[in-house]
Amino acid sequence: MSDTLSNKEIDKLVKLGGDIQLDLGCDANGTGLPCRTDRLSAVEYMKKYLEIHNYTVIDKSRKPYKIMKSKSEREEIKNKKSNISEMEGFRWLTVLPSMLY
Repeated sequence: MSDTLSNKEIDKLVKLGGDIQLDLGCDANGTGLPCRTDRLSAVEYMKKYLEIHNYTVIDKSRKPYKIMKSKSEREEIKNKKSNISEMEGFRWLTVLPSMLY
């Protein structure tokens, strides 16, 4: 992704920013808090805003999500997969010469 935004992306951001402000600025209930519909609408606009900046937003209520393991656990899994790949490559190299006979 480029560090600079295209004119089309900038135009989208300006529109989305205005929509977010409008939704969060609504006080139809007189409580100082925007109504649920406006809050959720603002969240949808925020999601689009972030996606333009190449962020991935996941709605936990719509998709099953997985809790990430600790960094050390992820590295351990990565190392195991790496070792398996290396071993498979080694096996392939040992089988290949026997095919030449």
